Amino acid sequence: MKMFKYNLKKVINMCLVLICLYFIAGVESAFAQVIRKIEILGNKTIASKEIIAVIEVKKGDEFEEDSLNQDIRNIYNLGFFDEVVLDVEPFEKGIKVVFKVAEKTLIKRVDFKGNKKFSNKKLKGEISLKEKEAFDQKKMEEDTEKITLLYKGKGYADVKVEAFTTTLEKEGLVIVTFFVTEGNRITINEITLSGVKGFPLKKVLKKIKTKKKKIYKEEVFNTDLKTLESFYKQKGYMEIKISEPQINYNSERTEMYIEIPIDEGVQFKVGEITFSGNTVFEEGFLKKKLDLVPGKIFNDNKYKTRMMIIQSVYAEKGYIRMEINPQIGLDREKKLVNVNFKLIERGKVYIDKIYIEGNTITREYVIRRELLIKEGDPFNVGKIRRTQEKIYNLGFFSDVKIDVEQTDVADKADLVLSLSEQKTGLASVGAGYSSQDGVLGTMQVSQTNLFGRGQKITLLWEFGEKKQNYEIGFTERWMFGTRTSFGCNVFDMVRIKDYIYTTEEDIEKTDRYKEGRKGGDLRIGRRLTDKYSTSLTYAYEEIKIFDTDSEYMQTQEGINTTSSFTHYFIRDSRDNVFDASRGSKNSFSTEVAGGILGGDNNFTKNILSTSWFCPTIWRFVLAFNAEVGRVEEFGRSDSVPIYEKFYVGGAESVRGYDYRGQIGPAEGGNYMAVFNVEYKFPIVTEKGHTILQGAIFADAGGSWTVKDKMTLEIGSRDGQMKAGFGAGIRFKTPVFPIRLDWGYGLNHKDSVPEANRHQWYFTIGQLF
Repeated sequence: MKMFKYNLKKVINMCLVLICLYFIAGVESAFAQVIRKIEILGNKTIASKEIIAVIEVKKGDEFEEDSLNQDIRNIYNLGFFDEVVLDVEPFEKGIKVVFKVAEKTLIKRVDFKGNKKFSNKKLKGEISLKEKEAFDQKKMEEDTEKITLLYKGKGYADVKVEAFTTTLEKEGLVIVTFFVTEGNRITINEITLSGVKGFPLKKVLKKIKTKKKKIYKEEVFNTDLKTLESFYKQKGYMEIKISEPQINYNSERTEMYIEIPIDEGVQFKVGEITFSGNTVFEEGFLKKKLDLVPGKIFNDNKYKTRMMIIQSVYAEKGYIRMEINPQIGLDREKKLVNVNFKLIERGKVYIDKIYIEGNTITREYVIRRELLIKEGDPFNVGKIRRTQEKIYNLGFFSDVKIDVEQTDVADKADLVLSLSEQKTGLASVGAGYSSQDGVLGTMQVSQTNLFGRGQKITLLWEFGEKKQNYEIGFTERWMFGTRTSFGCNVFDMVRIKDYIYTTEEDIEKTDRYKEGRKGGDLRIGRRLTDKYSTSLTYAYEEIKIFDTDSEYMQTQEGINTTSSFTHYFIRDSRDNVFDASRGSKNSFSTEVAGGILGGDNNFTKNILSTSWFCPTIWRFVLAFNAEVGRVEEFGRSDSVPIYEKFYVGGAESVRGYDYRGQIGPAEGGNYMAVFNVEYKFPIVTEKGHTILQGAIFADAGGSWTVKDKMTLEIGSRDGQMKAGFGAGIRFKTPVFPIRLDWGYGLNHKDSVPEANRHQWYFTIGQLF
């Protein structure tokens, strides 16, 4: 028993000793992982404090390998070091972290020798090597090429640029010197094309940008050779050969003589066109899409373009992996190009899953209900492209991208919609100027994507010298989750309007009157297809004419009510409702007021409008618009109220004329016609969308009291249409586009002073 007690006591003592040793070791281990000091070694020209400034690990932090590795990268990113090595060693019951660096050689100075055409300042601005930055051999070689191209671009074809470095051992710095041998400025004295037979020499020379008496630019000349080859192939010369150009100089090497040898070959026409491997479409259908008519000149450019159309036709049926391998055979004896289009159709590809990314505010169902395709459908490139346009046209997103991702199944792929949301709400207090309403203050709260559900609500107060307006509006695009829309609007507006008329002395005179409108409307619409829609609007208004200056307007004073239904039928295929580049919008509306609907005013109004958008070069768009209208009294009324008639002129119709009185009758017309042509081009773009846009335009239009006096003749006499032209800019804001146009009227009466024949217009929204 004593032995057992002794042994137990011994074991307990040993355990206590082990516990103490373990505790001490743990404490020492913990101390060993704490950073007690950070040191920089090897730096000569770069101050240690500049390096420590980018090191995230601090004294007193625990040792973490990942954090120190990131600090090594941070030091490298300074761009001053060829090597950064980390060393860790024990230090004062912790560790010391040492960053050992090997510096790059820094540039003390960049010199230029022999340059006369360009100053040192100009050359320094062209190169990437800078003083007090790290020297880079590759950058020096690139800068040598940049200087060479700069000189050659100004006609110094013989320029030679060499770069050297001088190392200052004591300072550890380097001086970079560029030696420039400029040579003479060489201009083109003569450029000839030998072997040209199929076309007039002048016609061929017009195709190239390298011209006589101009300077020689190598990159432009090389492009010209490709342009010549493309021109000939578009005209059927499929075996055109352009040999190595012969370039000679005068004795002073100030003038250049260029000869381009051309072997035209023979002109080929379209021969036999066949297809093989096609099972989805018949050969006759594909030939129509190809549009290569046998016997006509073979156009190589058209042939390649139409081949892409064949691929597009297949892609719309889901055959997105289809390939075309054209086999071209030249029949030199008959001068024909025979083509067999070998099609590898493979199989249809179906949509497996559709993923939507980037919508943090907009509910996913708001996006999915716009999709023209669904999971399980065959790929249809046309519908996918149109879906992309429809989602962008919601106005909730600044960018909409659609990517295709392969799955493990060969005939299935996923669609990924990547969206970039933009601001859809506006709360603003501001002031502006409108050509029609003068100085105008606004207080507005609007949201076009209320709670991310795609609903729109607007609260607006406008106040100014010529306009007071209160307005509340709401729109639901998908009522009860269907393709039916609903909207309502309440307003109370007073506007000062001009009544412009011509006196017996043939002088224009302007009187003013006030027009008050208050009321509201209810709207319900239905999208019939992707392009067609219809809607019905009931409106009730109380219209008050008061504070009139002219005798004619005094007869119109008083309060009347209008109760009306308006039916709209619309076909809209525009790619972008905010700034269309292709497609069209066509609409017809019929308004019936009075009768069984009640109200004081009884009339019918019909308006037909059509707008077309045609892409031209780059992002230049040619746009056409035409609008005609008719308003007539009916029932117990014997006239149409002046405020329901048509007025032509101003920013919304024919620019270069006043809003009222200079075109058509002073009291408004019962018939109207307006025609507009605009050529729009981008000035500033962002993420593929135009932010600032320029436009040139021409307008024509007129209004008439009776149908028999309507005419398309343009002139300054009463009853004739008036025309104008001008230019403007359009600026896209997150909420609406702004237009600033200048228009000049071509058909003013002789009595109108020159200063009044042109107008500036500042308006919100697109004209059409």
